[in-house]
Amino acid sequence: NLFREAYEVVNLDTLQDRFDVGVEVTPELLRESGVVGRKGPIKVLARGDIAKALTVRAHKFSGKAAEKIAAAGGKAEVLA
Repeated sequence: NLFREAYEVVNLDTLQDRFDVGVEVTPELLRESGVVGRKGPIKVLARGDIAKALTVRAHKFSGKAAEKIAAAGGKAEVLA
């Protein structure tokens, strides 16, 4: 598909392993820490579990990922 948007994918288990409670996870932080490589929009998927309250800012979230982040006491914020 010519108009398909290619996302850099991040899973919840990666966020759980890499970041501490209260951290604001942004696309810039994900790139700096080596979680994603190239520039482009970020999509958070629900593989794994998350038990830390994180504020996650990304361009897109799967429905389950947003639910799991909220259930852990965090926030899922969609970027434009």
